[in-house]
Amino acid sequence: MIQNAVRRLKTIFTPRLSAANVSPRLLELATSGNLDAQAVLGEIYFNDGREENYAASYHWNGQAARQGHAASQARLATIYDKGLGVEPDPQEAIRWWRNAARKGHHGARQAIDRHNRDDGGVDLNTAPAGFCAALDARGRHRGAAKGTPADSLSPQALEISEEEQIDGGRG
Repeated sequence: MIQNAVRRLKTIFTPRLSAANVSPRLLELATSGNLDAQAVLGEIYFNDGREENYAASYHWNGQAARQGHAASQARLATIYDKGLGVEPDPQEAIRWWRNAARKGHHGARQAIDRHNRDDGGVDLNTAPAGFCAALDARGRHRGAAKGTPADSLSPQALEISEEEQIDGGRG
């Protein structure tokens, strides 16, 4: 009970990861190929919404997406779909949404459904049973990751990131 209270207080008083306070250690981990760090950076820059961060969002989401990270694949699809720092490419968007949907990413499935309805195509719910075999009864992947950046970050990267945020990035 006390541990939960401490954890909540730590969450409240720990600054959120943002493009303005990305830790050098997190960048180092991502540059060295750490999938979790790449995915977190991709999400940070994607959620920032500022045009000057589109290139970083595209880069880090692309790195993690090519390694099979479902949420990064879905974000990369959105980047292509909306033309965020790249030329809009609906075919690439669909390709990445399909990759993410095959891994059980619920948002990617919804995006494909929305695209299919807009284009007069077939709803994803009519897909062959084999496509949805890894999904549970609610249409979610059995091993789906949580939706926040810190939930997908490896314990080592999270600890380093939290320590540097508390120290103000001094390392």
